[in-house]
Amino acid sequence: MPLDRNDKALRFIYNRQHFGIKLGLENITRLCRILGDPQDKYEIVHVAGTNGKGSTSSFIAGILQAAGYKVGILTSPHLADYRERIRVNGQKIPPSAISDFVEQNRRQIVETQVTFFEVTTALAFSYFARCKVDWVVLEVGLGGRLDATNVCKPRVTVITNISLEHTNLLGKTTYKIAGEKAGIVKGNIPLVTGVTDNGNAAARRFREICRERQAPLYFHHPRSYSFNQNGRGDFLEIHDGHYAGLKARLGLAGKHQAFNANLAVRTAEILNEKFARISRLAVRKGLENNHWPGRFMTIAGHPMIIIDVAHNREGFGVLADTLKNHFPGRKFNFLISMVEKKKGDWCLHDIAPLAKSISVAPLENARRDDPYYLISRLNYNHGRVRVFPNANMAVKDLLENSDPSDILVIAGSHFVVGELAPLIKRDGF
Repeated sequence: MPLDRNDKALRFIYNRQHFGIKLGLENITRLCRILGDPQDKYEIVHVAGTNGKGSTSSFIAGILQAAGYKVGILTSPHLADYRERIRVNGQKIPPSAISDFVEQNRRQIVETQVTFFEVTTALAFSYFARCKVDWVVLEVGLGGRLDATNVCKPRVTVITNISLEHTNLLGKTTYKIAGEKAGIVKGNIPLVTGVTDNGNAAARRFREICRERQAPLYFHHPRSYSFNQNGRGDFLEIHDGHYAGLKARLGLAGKHQAFNANLAVRTAEILNEKFARISRLAVRKGLENNHWPGRFMTIAGHPMIIIDVAHNREGFGVLADTLKNHFPGRKFNFLISMVEKKKGDWCLHDIAPLAKSISVAPLENARRDDPYYLISRLNYNHGRVRVFPNANMAVKDLLENSDPSDILVIAGSHFVVGELAPLIKRDGF
């Protein structure tokens, strides 16, 4: 069957992946200039960090939308549908907008030799301008300083946290990685960060860069909020600042989401001072109504399925803590698929004490980790450890052979969640 124009456009964009990852702003700057610099036509919040970027971006976008603004958001990667990356007021970009963009700009895209992520960023910039949004929340793809999103001129920058990742590209120390992430900081533009000012390397680097660029710097203060959990859900309470006393039930589960939500509230405080009108009610609604797929997402059934996009050791540690808090004393059947060089052995060690079984399967993605190598590095001496040819076979086996009262946890990558989404939807979970 011949491809329609929408399928052709997506195939064209995906084919840009053969350019790989190219850090640098020259090509995206050229393409944006050709497009009329659409990124300059709305206000922007720019979000970087190792973990929590997507959730924090979603909380910020939700708060702004609840305050009455038309809000675009660019995130990556997607789970099951490319269009998830680009949304306006929660609605995915329509297929026709993608095909229109490609058809109108194919020659310029080819001539500028932009990568998959660069053309996606340019598409998002152009679509947001076409929709006449008020605000855009931009999630950095990789790093910060040389990321394609860094051609923007934000009102506020946000860096969630810093830990070792992509060390071959960003540096082998937290100090160097912090420097790359803080490359999004602009002159006189505030930086809000989840990093605590306790003399650590990331905090030192942020201070240096913000001093150099005369950018106000707002560190994380652990006592500025509290998190509590009961039968009605997970709750955040703000203890100081403009929204002191505010209490909200979080739309995303887990203590780590309270951290992300607090970061969004601190960002809202700064926006409210100069750039936007954000009431306490808008903040509360933005936190409560937030839905971000793949973040400790529970799918009812027998057995229950929990999906989480934890993909590095910090993420797996958070996943383990959240499981212990929500299901004290329980054991879980894990299905793990990871991309290469994610230190999967350490990730598995974090969940092993909670495991009734661990199943490992390779991704369809070319960057997949070798599950046999992963298992060989795991000193796991109790329960069942199994390797499957692919994630679909693994989840089918687990669903067929689990007790109705069991809990299946799927984690390791955005890609594995995307691969399994059609199966889970088809089976009605």
